[in-house]
Amino acid sequence: MTGSKSQSTDRMSDAERNLLRKSVRDFLSNIWPADKAVDNSEDLHALATLWPAMARQGLSSLGSNISEAGLREIILVFDELGRASCPAPLLGAVAANLTLATQSSNAARALLEDIHEGKEIIAAAFGAFDGDPASGRVAVRGNALQGKLSFVEGAQAATHLLIFTDSPTGVALVAGDASGLTIRAMPGLAVPSFSELIFENAPALLLNMPSEALADIVLVARLSCAGRALGAAQRAFDLAVDHAKVRKQFGQFIGQFQAVQHKLANCLISLDGARLALDTAAEARDNDNPDWRVFASSAVAFAGPALRTVSIETHRALGAIGYAEEHEAPRHFRRVHADLARFGGAPRARAELADFLLGPVQ
Repeated sequence: MTGSKSQSTDRMSDAERNLLRKSVRDFLSNIWPADKAVDNSEDLHALATLWPAMARQGLSSLGSNISEAGLREIILVFDELGRASCPAPLLGAVAANLTLATQSSNAARALLEDIHEGKEIIAAAFGAFDGDPASGRVAVRGNALQGKLSFVEGAQAATHLLIFTDSPTGVALVAGDASGLTIRAMPGLAVPSFSELIFENAPALLLNMPSEALADIVLVARLSCAGRALGAAQRAFDLAVDHAKVRKQFGQFIGQFQAVQHKLANCLISLDGARLALDTAAEARDNDNPDWRVFASSAVAFAGPALRTVSIETHRALGAIGYAEEHEAPRHFRRVHADLARFGGAPRARAELADFLLGPVQ
């Protein structure tokens, strides 16, 4: 693999990135504090004001202008969303920004502007590009879609859907209330639940895009979800450390037991390793490194098992708290495992690395 370019095209300094993190964290602490996430998820007013407020912060336009914010900044924001257990529909917005910013369609540009202003919410379904065979696919028939897609995030609240198609290759825009479209919740680990989309000649606006560009956008989505899992795992780890300082067993704080100390130390190593791997992959993309996809697969392959282990160990350290649904801890456990299982998870990433090292299976 070749290294990063000698002349870095990094758009933000580390100091500016730290300011961005502080700004996002302060914003979320006011509108969606982590310790109130469970209550807020049932509060219709909190949910209704979340996305417009994020738009006013400029977060809804992430990915639309690489000269202002690259993948490092996108992952940073997803990290903070995971930490706050915030269900903001940002994944669809980032996918739409990366997809529609280069389109000449007036309808696509108008939709993008409304998304940036917080007036519309878009959910992305990656279909054949998802990487999970169970995600489904759709067929394009004229100006309509036929088929079924699964594991779609944010579809229940979306006003529009961004559908990746492979025959022909491109994207389709579908109104959330379009005829021939059925949206069903898929209960599982994810909170809010993923959705299943069923298309029966649902009308769509079709836009052409090369398959390589679509695959790259999905890879950005994979890294973003890994970043969100990192934030959730970090928050759960912080809770476990605080718990170990005050919880007593056999007359001692559990943080004084060597077994607990070693487990938490290993968690810290895994968290730092995952953060470094994701940041390196994002920096490679932002600097136009031709091998950035290999860095991305490496990051997902490492972060997946590492963060799942952190989640399990912190869950054990928290004891009964980790099972109390009225506490935030189970939300973080669910987020880590739901995000890391998506897009084929770590097994797919390892297969991609094997193809790079050994060549595809003949």
